[in-house]
Amino acid sequence: MSYVIEYAPDIEQADYTPYGGNADLMYSHEPEVIVSGPAETGKTLAACWKTHLICSKYAGAQLAILRKTQASIYGSVLQTFQRVIDGAPIQAYGGEKPEKFIYPNGSQVWIGGLDNRERVLSSERDAIQTCQTEEFSVDDWEYLTTRTTGRSAVIPYPQLYGDCNPAGSLHWIQQRTKAGRLQLIRTTHRDNPTLYNRDGTLTTQGTRTMASLSSLTGVRRKRLFEGIWATAEGAVYDNFDAAVHVKERNEDEFKTWYLAMDEGYTNPAVILLVGEDSDGRLCVFREYYERGKLQSSVVKQAQDWAVDYKVSLVAVDDSANGLIAELVNADVPAQAAQKGDVLSGIQRVQDRLKVQGDNLPRLTVDPSCVNTINEFESYIWKKVTNTGIIKDEPNKENDHAMDAMRYLITLISSGDNWLIS
Repeated sequence: MSYVIEYAPDIEQADYTPYGGNADLMYSHEPEVIVSGPAETGKTLAACWKTHLICSKYAGAQLAILRKTQASIYGSVLQTFQRVIDGAPIQAYGGEKPEKFIYPNGSQVWIGGLDNRERVLSSERDAIQTCQTEEFSVDDWEYLTTRTTGRSAVIPYPQLYGDCNPAGSLHWIQQRTKAGRLQLIRTTHRDNPTLYNRDGTLTTQGTRTMASLSSLTGVRRKRLFEGIWATAEGAVYDNFDAAVHVKERNEDEFKTWYLAMDEGYTNPAVILLVGEDSDGRLCVFREYYERGKLQSSVVKQAQDWAVDYKVSLVAVDDSANGLIAELVNADVPAQAAQKGDVLSGIQRVQDRLKVQGDNLPRLTVDPSCVNTINEFESYIWKKVTNTGIIKDEPNKENDHAMDAMRYLITLISSGDNWLIS
C-alpha cells in the first residue's frame, strides 16, 4: 500500500510505500511492537513514517521519539524524521536541536533521550517511538509502557513501538517476545527499496551496501548482515550484556584516566581511554583501533590523550619493549603489565563485569567503542575438534582490545605498585 498525505494545494504530495516487515509495523496495533533486522533495512524510516502518519491523521495526538540518550538522537533518528516531514507545514521548536514539532492539527512530537525523560515524558503520550531499542534496558522499556496506557488518548491504539538491530541471544527483547508481551517483527534487506528493486535485483546502492555489510566478521556479521540475535558460542566474557555494559557517560564523572594499549601493525594497534570514577567504576570512554599504522603514529595518539586527560597510567604488554621505550621518551607514563596467568587476568575482567549490590557493574563501554564491544561479544574459548569448548585457553582472535583491557585491570588490581617508576 502507498501512503499519501496531502499537505496543502500548493505543496507536492508526500509518498511512502513500506514493504515486508516495515509494512507490518505500519499495520500493527499491538501495545508493544519492535521491528528488528540487520543494518539498512529501512526500520527507522518506517518507524518515523508511522509517527508522522499518526500525527497527521489524529488531531491533537501527543507522541515522542526517544533514544537512550539525548545527545545521540540529533545525528540519527531526528535527521530521518526531518526528511520524512520535509515540505510539510510543521513547526519545529528549539532551534538546531528542536525539542518538539507541532502539526497544523495540534498534534505534537517531542524529541529526547531517557537521560532527560522528565521533559519529554512529563505527561501521558498517545504513542512513543524508540530508536536503537537494543540499547535500552528492560527497566527503560517498562517505564515507557507506563506513559502509553491510553489515558486521555486521542488515537484508538495507544502504542509503544520502535526499531532495533539484533543483539545478544538472551537480550530482554527476545525474552519479552518469548513471554508474549512484545510483538517482534522481522525485516530483511529486501524490504528496503533503495537496496532491492521489486523484481528482487539489487540497485546500484544495494550493490555497494551489501558488499560492505557482507565483509563484516564475527558477531557484527551475524547481527548487522544476517540479522541473527547472536552471542558468540563459548564467549570468554559470557556475562557481558550490551544492555548493561554499553553505557554513555559524561567525562566529568571520572577522576582518574588510564590508557590500555596492545601493540599491532598487521593486527590492529589498540589504545583504550579508560576513566575511573570516585566509586571505582571503569568505563572504556574512547578507542583507537587501527591496522597498518606506524608505531610513531600510535605513540602520538597515546601522547595526545595522555596530555588531554592527564592520564595517570598507560598499561602495555611487557613484551613490547620498543613501544614502552618510545612512550616513555614521549613523556607518556607507560608501565609494563606482567602477562602472568592469562586466566587470572580474565577472571579480574569478569569480576569487573559483574553487577554489584548497587545494581551497577564495575566496567562499562561507551557506545562509540564498537570494536571493543564487538570483541567482548566475539572473544571465545578455544575449541578442540569433536570435544566442544574447553575453558582453559582463549582463542587468539578478536582479542586485541581484550588483551589491552586485561593488561590495565591486572596493573590497577595490583595496588599502588604501578605508581613506582
